[in-house]
Amino acid sequence: MYKSIFYGILVTLLFVIGSLLYIVKKSFTKEFFLLLFHVDKRYLFLSIFSMFLYHTFDNLRLLILSRAMNLKYSFLYGYTVSFINTFGATITPAHMGGEFMSMYTLSRKGGKLHKVMSVVTMKTLTGAVFFALAMPYVVLHLYKNPAQAGRMLILLLFFFFVVLAIYVLIRFISRKDSKNGGFIQKVKYTLKRYLVVSRIFLRDKKVSILLASFSSILLYVCFLASGAFLVKSFNPDAMLIETMEHQLMLLYAIFLSPTPGGSGVGEIGALYTFNSFLEASLLGGFSLLWRFITQYMSALIGGFLLVLLLVKDSKKLRNA
Repeated sequence: MYKSIFYGILVTLLFVIGSLLYIVKKSFTKEFFLLLFHVDKRYLFLSIFSMFLYHTFDNLRLLILSRAMNLKYSFLYGYTVSFINTFGATITPAHMGGEFMSMYTLSRKGGKLHKVMSVVTMKTLTGAVFFALAMPYVVLHLYKNPAQAGRMLILLLFFFFVVLAIYVLIRFISRKDSKNGGFIQKVKYTLKRYLVVSRIFLRDKKVSILLASFSSILLYVCFLASGAFLVKSFNPDAMLIETMEHQLMLLYAIFLSPTPGGSGVGEIGALYTFNSFLEASLLGGFSLLWRFITQYMSALIGGFLLVLLLVKDSKKLRNA
């Protein structure tokens, strides 16, 4: 596990540093630092506070689903779960690590594996509700702004082939086959129970799923609001709804990106997303600040909390 986390951080840093170099070369200027000290602090605070609300609704969503499966933990611990999920999603391809971190943090509270897997699955399904509802609006927006759609598609394809090349290289370097019949039998048994529990969940817990879906919608609205408020801190004349609308395609691109946490796609994609609201001299610095507030700040907090939990759990194992 520790080795996987280390490699995940390493790969994420590779994409982030590469994006940083591209942005510095393309559009980063000293003017950003000069203006940064004079931005509207109220909107900057609202941008950060919106991300706190993002984690609050993420916390609430998982809490609702967990209580439906009789998995109980405190609301405060739910924030720990949310931040650690962000860390896991940031250092793994296509955000997959967020789901595994959910399984780890919920299992710590006594949740059986098949039940925890069902909760995490429902979390993923309810999270998709926002993207399904927003899809027609995104299609209409892209029809009006085909240039933005083209840039995002090229960006996604570029990083897809980069990740594919890295994957092939890693597979070539380390070829390992592990066969363990007992382990496979355990996996099959757990999967059978997981499928049964998930079917019961969908049949009997419709109210919980509906409430979790509503929380999912609100958390993504808060994510978009964070970027909109950040734009307002640099450009008070920008319209909140319009800036949120322009971020939708970028949000889809980040979650479709094969890179860890959407790294690279998020930073460079922000240049094309916010160019209608900011001067060219501010775009580079703004894109990095936006990514820090909406992704890396939470990931750093989550990484710190994960280390605390791992240390605590390892002490329990030694003393057991």
